[in-house]
Amino acid sequence: MASAGFLTEGGGLLRILYLGCRNTIEELDEAAFTKSNRVGNAQLVANTTLADVEKLGVLAGSVAASTGEGVVGAGSADDDAILGLYVNDAAGNAFESTSAAASGKGVFVNCMGTYEVGIYETSDFAGSSSILANYTFGKSLYCSQNGLLTVVEGLSGGTASAGAVLVGIITQAPTASDPIMRVVLRV
Repeated sequence: MASAGFLTEGGGLLRILYLGCRNTIEELDEAAFTKSNRVGNAQLVANTTLADVEKLGVLAGSVAASTGEGVVGAGSADDDAILGLYVNDAAGNAFESTSAAASGKGVFVNCMGTYEVGIYETSDFAGSSSILANYTFGKSLYCSQNGLLTVVEGLSGGTASAGAVLVGIITQAPTASDPIMRVVLRV
């Protein structure tokens, strides 16, 4: 994933255009630092936006969810207690501070705002077919089983789970020439 003006260094990407709120109150759970971003289920393995990502843990632009009282981690379902999107990778980048690792806290954004993200699901739940054509202007976004934004309602690709949380709305769809997606948050 290469995009002019972004320092990604093999991690996630979140560009703040209009800020909602930044939050760092909750502690990150252990999996926020150890979660694999390339090895796991078929959907994760088939993801093309994560092809160059070698970092472990939550990535900038991935979905933050409450995983316990006072604890935040990666989302894993469309009916999770979704809090927002992570601003930074938990592991940090090579030439910046590793504040999440040092403090045990990860910055995420919530309360609306407009953002650009460079990581999101690119295949269906089974990893067997591309869903890129489904990313269109005005489409609703949910949390996938991998803690990434997805247009597919429900983890099996059918109907949204009871209580599915609308994470955001696409205001600029990704294309082959510009894989960055613009999103207005709804959490």
